[in-house]
Amino acid sequence: MNKKTIEYLIIATAIIILLYSGYAFLSHDYIDEVNNVTDSITMYHPASSNYTVIGDTVVFKNPAYSFYDMNVSKLSSNDARLTNLLSHFSKVNQGTVEYFNESCYVVTMEFEDASGFKYHSMIIPIDSFDKNSHNFTKDTTVYLFDANNRGYLVDSVFNSKVIL
Repeated sequence: MNKKTIEYLIIATAIIILLYSGYAFLSHDYIDEVNNVTDSITMYHPASSNYTVIGDTVVFKNPAYSFYDMNVSKLSSNDARLTNLLSHFSKVNQGTVEYFNESCYVVTMEFEDASGFKYHSMIIPIDSFDKNSHNFTKDTTVYLFDANNRGYLVDSVFNSKVIL
């Protein structure tokens, strides 16, 4: 076979592989489900994630990808986990406080906890939280989201529908 023919075959094969991978990347469909996981929260989650409700905590476990593991807990504002996270947030000041539906704050931070999750996000009613001092002004219900990927965590928080 001619040397030029071999070069053209290699180039054509590379172009075909690039076109196929580009098509596969653009046509990928993320399969998700919307479920009322408890009486007070509706969430999008990957279709492959299994969830169980343990008390006031929803535990999402994905057998294929630990990327999608997440815990969602309905807690009282005087819970020790929340005070520990807010104390860390105040000391380190590494995180964000954002608005959620004009009635709640979303406080997101990075903190490795005992359960193995690195990122945490809380949905807190505006009238119960002082955004400057990072303290609760009165007792309230708070949703705590725990996960190991910040992007997935924030996406889950902002796409969830919670009743406080």
